[in-house]
Amino acid sequence: MNIVHFVMSDTFAGIEQHVDELLSNHLLDNPILICNESIALNFSQNIEIFKIKNYGRKSLLGKYQIKKLLKRINPDIVHTHGAKTTAIISRINKNDFKHVATVHGVKKNTKIFEKPDFIIGVSDAVINGINNKSKVISNWWHPNLQKFKDKNNKYALAIGRLEHVKGFDLLIPAWKMINKKLLIVGSGKEKNKLLSLIKNNNLTKKIKIIDNVNRDDLYEIYRDAALLIISSRYEGGPRVALEALHLEIPVLSTNVGHMDEILPKELLAKKNDQQSLKDLLEKYVDNIKLLNQEAIFEFVTDEYSITNKINEIKEIYKFLSTS
Repeated sequence: MNIVHFVMSDTFAGIEQHVDELLSNHLLDNPILICNESIALNFSQNIEIFKIKNYGRKSLLGKYQIKKLLKRINPDIVHTHGAKTTAIISRINKNDFKHVATVHGVKKNTKIFEKPDFIIGVSDAVINGINNKSKVISNWWHPNLQKFKDKNNKYALAIGRLEHVKGFDLLIPAWKMINKKLLIVGSGKEKNKLLSLIKNNNLTKKIKIIDNVNRDDLYEIYRDAALLIISSRYEGGPRVALEALHLEIPVLSTNVGHMDEILPKELLAKKNDQQSLKDLLEKYVDNIKLLNQEAIFEFVTDEYSITNKINEIKEIYKFLSTS
């Protein structure tokens, strides 16, 4: 079966990393990727890559070039990732191939996802309201993560883009009564705003923000973490929670993405609710050693492995090829 994956972005971020891991682990036969030339070198070189320009979704030239390329590749299935690539393929496909689309985040306008033959959502929340055949196949923990032989419980950790959706503006004021130090790892447009929030709440000795962290450095940061905090208002995943739990780092979270499928209700705060987050943190952060999440660690390691998730994706390909 000839399956093409299609991503189109000027930055190599979460979706692109997802696709790279999906195609580079030798669990899919003859992986083929179409992506724009500016990010092509970020993908594993054992993937067959066709590079294109980053056309707008309404570009007539772009649609012509992509249709011409697909005619040459002659795929059985095109698997798009994100709204832009899904819109492009939906407009040019005249039943030449089957179309699968993965929805990676919550969208205000879901209409475009009603046109593919099948929809994959990384959580129930992201496919809510989409009128199409669909299945939830969540993200996985990074396949190269090795469990630690020893850990240093130096700080609480929060990871993510420094943007409104991640809720760091709710997390910082909620830390006033917490003794443990907090390390926030991420880059984004709200960095200066968050630094000011830390200063104005007299938390400069408790909370630190670091950015431009690569994957190897992040692994060492995980080693020193006593727990991970998810403070997001909305999430498709979040994947960092899977990574932490696989590494046997306890997690406290807002009720976003797939977290209610992993954590019991008492370890979830209401999303976009500072008081609920504050109550959760004050109850557990400084007493995290008393919290036993061993059964959750084992569940995440088994259930959210890339092998399990790719087998679920392959079942969808098989279903479409026979339908």
